[in-house]
Amino acid sequence: MFAGVCLGAALLSGCDRGPDAPTKAATDPVQPGQKDSKTSGPPPVSADSPPPAGDAVPAAAATSINAFAVDLHRALAAEPGNLFVSPASIALAFAMTHAGAKGETAAEMARVFHFNGTPSKDFAAALGRWSRAQGIELAVANRLYGERTVKFVQAFVDVTRTDFAAPLELVDYKGSFAAVRQQINAWVAERTADRIKDLLPPDGVDATTRMVLVNAIYFKAQWDEEFMAGATQPGPFFAASGQKTAPMMTRTDLYEVAVGDGVKALQLPYSGGEYAMVVILPDAKDGLAAVEKALTIDGLTRWIAAMQPKRVAVKLPRFKIEPGEGLRLSRTLAKLGLVRAFDVAQADFTGMAPASEKIVLSEAFHKAFVAVDEKGTEAAAATAVSARGGGMPPSDPPIEFTADHPFLFLVRDTRSGAILFMGRLSEPT
Repeated sequence: MFAGVCLGAALLSGCDRGPDAPTKAATDPVQPGQKDSKTSGPPPVSADSPPPAGDAVPAAAATSINAFAVDLHRALAAEPGNLFVSPASIALAFAMTHAGAKGETAAEMARVFHFNGTPSKDFAAALGRWSRAQGIELAVANRLYGERTVKFVQAFVDVTRTDFAAPLELVDYKGSFAAVRQQINAWVAERTADRIKDLLPPDGVDATTRMVLVNAIYFKAQWDEEFMAGATQPGPFFAASGQKTAPMMTRTDLYEVAVGDGVKALQLPYSGGEYAMVVILPDAKDGLAAVEKALTIDGLTRWIAAMQPKRVAVKLPRFKIEPGEGLRLSRTLAKLGLVRAFDVAQADFTGMAPASEKIVLSEAFHKAFVAVDEKGTEAAAATAVSARGGGMPPSDPPIEFTADHPFLFLVRDTRSGAILFMGRLSEPT
């Protein structure tokens, strides 16, 4: 089974900022209509292939992603119903955008996404690690679609190509934006096994669009120990809207679990042990809202760090969350403090294109899909090692972990700690 997510992260337009607009000049632009000498030949990495990286765990990128993941979830949690996003996908797309930002615009993006040091290098390390995932399918792809008449700054083109494996493709927004939209959506669908379709809606691009930065993540993994399909039985699920019936998967095994603070945290490893799903279950059947309200990155980190191998009797619903209409993230990101990048009078993306282009973010689109069953997890948009030695004696009663009411869940890279996907199940479907 698999999990994946996809983001058309930053949609950039050229807008008239008025007489007070910054007039910084860009340097070393890529000449439109001409081949870039650095991209016409063999690139340092192949298109859509993450850059190579050493064995060092990309902790800096993980720290940024996880802090942003908690901020984003709390901002989105006010809306009822199921929720599923890939904070890694969104952070990656905006890390690419950050590479073209300057001054206060760049500083504001760094604060919102918790970037430290050099984000491009940090995320290059993360991409290198994810490209070497063992025992699962994990593919991360980035791409830039730029207006062919714009002279993009060469340094920006170089950084996105080498650090993010995001080649620049010159397209014709001015003359044929509808066709470009179809082209981008087709690329996204291909990279996510058709789980994410129509990422960009009909109004997602127009003749003023100058750049679309896109990230797609596809994750597919089997559980380290599968749930037996024959053991799955219909059972009650106490949703906010009332009691439902859901197919409840069951298994008693050695899992890492933490109990306390009104919640239980359970880690279900995928094959190979380097990636896992963590389920955070409130003790109270109506306790999820309180858990979400109190959620912090420190608290989440403590829950995960406190997990120990125990015998656990797990009951978990089989479920699927379809993307439906994509999220438009600009308002949510504004609540988190990202304002200048979307403000025509303040945005400074002169690291991406000349000031004369008056580049400003117009919107950010996000879609994600997840399916969880007896075999594993599938997600389109986007682990802990299960210790098998020294388990509890079979005579000891197992810890009951019955996820028959709303809970949080996330898919994480257990070595770096990075949260690839994060969601909330309120209504099993």
